[in-house]
Amino acid sequence: MSTNSSTAESKAVDMAAVRQIVDRAVKAAVPANQMTTRKIRPESDYGFPEPQPLAGLQAALSVARLAQNQAYTFAKGLRGEGSSWDEIADLLEIEWSEDYVRRERAFELVAGPVSSYSYDRYVFFTCGGPRGCGERITDRGPYNGYPSDNEDGHTEGCRRLAAEVEAYRRKQDELDRRAEVMDEALPLVTDTFGKETVRRVRYVQSHGGRYQGWSTSETLAVALVLRDDERLGEVGYSDHEEALRRIMSGMSTPPRDPAGWLATVRAAATGLQD
Repeated sequence: MSTNSSTAESKAVDMAAVRQIVDRAVKAAVPANQMTTRKIRPESDYGFPEPQPLAGLQAALSVARLAQNQAYTFAKGLRGEGSSWDEIADLLEIEWSEDYVRRERAFELVAGPVSSYSYDRYVFFTCGGPRGCGERITDRGPYNGYPSDNEDGHTEGCRRLAAEVEAYRRKQDELDRRAEVMDEALPLVTDTFGKETVRRVRYVQSHGGRYQGWSTSETLAVALVLRDDERLGEVGYSDHEEALRRIMSGMSTPPRDPAGWLATVRAAATGLQD
């Protein structure tokens, strides 16, 4: 599930109401002797009650921690309904990092710190959703491949678990198929710019969609291969054919079939065939 956080937030949450609730919660957490009055003007007799800065900061951080813990509780509920850790990572807006895998980071945050008597983290949920078996499940996290290796407690023949295992198998089969396509297509990319484009595309794929400071033509080539219309627009080329012409104009020996060249580079870099 892909989540546009700003759009989803605006549709699902009344931020004006949230601000009022947070303001009331912070003020309620501050002792009366640590409140002050902020006047509209120095000479005014009327003002607003407001926490002193240190007390306000401490209260706001406490409210934020409680709200975050509540979010993790709801994330466990989503896990029970059938959401994957990848989907939950999107909802928690976990950024890509070289230091962790996003779905594993989501699990670790929701599970909380390792207990003093165990080296492992666990998330417990009831197997729900339309295919759920209704049993209490122990989730050890998305570290292994098969869902059945990560979750204990499902009834034999649980339809939800079977569907998750089948989805995992299909994903692995697709990855294997794409790997074969890449192996077959890579030798067909013979020009230097094409080879460098393959390398750049694979960099973007393995770094959470991050581009480096490449030239306009280099960026356009990567964006075309990935069909990244957003990046094409940022560079000023919303039309694919126009972008491809720009790339060809910068090549010392452009290919006779630009569209075929692009398709071959795409196959070699991503395993996707036009």
